[in-house]
Amino acid sequence: MLDKMKQIFQLQAKLKQIKQELAALTVESQTNDGKIKVIMNGEQEIKDIQIDDSLIVTPDKKQFQKDLINCLNSAIKQSQKMAAEKAKSIAGFDLPGL
Repeated sequence: MLDKMKQIFQLQAKLKQIKQELAALTVESQTNDGKIKVIMNGEQEIKDIQIDDSLIVTPDKKQFQKDLINCLNSAIKQSQKMAAEKAKSIAGFDLPGL
């Protein structure tokens, strides 16, 4: 029983370590034309959005919104993959939800 408790505490410590490491990592995603760029950390917090000046006065608001959503979703997917790989490398197996 004590061995199981020790393993649980070790896993909790590893997961805390993963969270700290992910907070320090960043991913970048941009639209195909490079006019919108999103920078996000490994905890999926958006740190910066860079938008080309030519898009600020765009008459095509729907396309701008679509590009921004696609760029954000791409950054989130990259962050999720990074978190899953980090968890797998430390825990030694896939953790659901990461």
